[in-house]
Amino acid sequence: MKKIIFLFILLLLTSCQDIGDNKPLLTHSKKKQPIFIVNPNRHLNIAEFWISQLDEADKVIMSQKEIERFNNEIAHKQGLLNYFKDINKYYSSRWIKNTLLKNFNGLKNRVKYFSDNSSISLAFYTELKKELNLDDLTAKNQKTRYALTINYTNQRIIPTEEVMIKAKNQIYFDRNQNSALDIATPIAILHTSKDGAWHYGVGPTSSGWVRDMDIAFGEKKDILDYLDSKNFIVTTSAKTPLLIKGVYHDYMRMGVRLPYIMSIDDSMMVRVPTRNDNGALTFTNATVKQSNVHIGYLAYSQQNILSQAFKFLHAPYGWGGMFGEQDCSKFIQEIYATTGLRLPRNSASQSKVGNAKVEMKMFDKNPRVQQINRWAKAGVSIFHLKGHIVLYIGNYQGEPFIIHTVWGSSSKHFALGRTAVTSLNFNNYLKKFDRITNITAP
Repeated sequence: MKKIIFLFILLLLTSCQDIGDNKPLLTHSKKKQPIFIVNPNRHLNIAEFWISQLDEADKVIMSQKEIERFNNEIAHKQGLLNYFKDINKYYSSRWIKNTLLKNFNGLKNRVKYFSDNSSISLAFYTELKKELNLDDLTAKNQKTRYALTINYTNQRIIPTEEVMIKAKNQIYFDRNQNSALDIATPIAILHTSKDGAWHYGVGPTSSGWVRDMDIAFGEKKDILDYLDSKNFIVTTSAKTPLLIKGVYHDYMRMGVRLPYIMSIDDSMMVRVPTRNDNGALTFTNATVKQSNVHIGYLAYSQQNILSQAFKFLHAPYGWGGMFGEQDCSKFIQEIYATTGLRLPRNSASQSKVGNAKVEMKMFDKNPRVQQINRWAKAGVSIFHLKGHIVLYIGNYQGEPFIIHTVWGSSSKHFALGRTAVTSLNFNNYLKKFDRITNITAP
């Protein structure tokens, strides 16, 4: 039987090799052009193609206890995660004020346009600075309030919904967008805007302003009990619709954890946070499709990580969670979250986790491929380059291949703007990437 499977895989790989090179399909025109086909070889876009090349695809890489230790190291030793249970009861007013001013001035100094290409006036920033409500930070310390998000919400650098861009026509890059938070994300609220419509808070992997209408305030103990529910589901689809009383409420991205109550036919009942008329935290039951979730975390294996990654194939790029989508680092974060791994939010921090890292600066192009073959493991290794992070999926015809959510424009072609499988030679990444990081136990 093993011989038959081996021959089948060999025939498949041989037939695939006849298709051609692995460069994006472009014309010979000197004009900049869109990329409709990234890989002429259609098999490269299927997770099972890559999984079939692995010897022990379903082997567990880290147990849940090892994953917990890994997460603790990221949070406590490297300081790249915030555990809700560790949130302080009070925060220094001076620290909060300095943080708010630093974020405000940083945006003001580099962002000059609204989404319609009109210039942002000094008067706009002057008025917005008043909304920071800095005069309210008079006490030595601010008492922390605790909240859960009640739906998908944008996390902003300054308290406004205005789309703000660095250069004209860059409408896909709202520089005021810090991140986006799915339902049931815990936040430590440290400050409130002057009009009361926004709150500044610390989340698990990022901090920023969220709208009052998108959160509910509760007691820390109640929130911790909710978050630590022993029976839970995790979302395993790129988008999982959530229904309350049979009516669509919102959708969740991959890797969201919710308390599990019971199964009903092809659905599962879960517990979700809501708010009353006073903004206080309440809970209600909701349903999700069984096919979109998994009871407990998935086992951390190469097969599961590759299968989860390929669920995003062709999904649009969303800077900082714009449009309800994901960017390069959120893509990586969501995939590993299905196994219980809690990675930091941005690409630079993700490349620093754990102890299994290989610095690539000393290697030129050919030795780089050798180092990849030596150290990288499909579904386990992430590669970092300036401003970008990718997941390694394997080697094909001597070339390393990756899956990534990428903007990916160049002098020859327009942006891909989606999740795609590409050779590491795409846009000369092979030369540019500077670190291999293996998500493994120390």
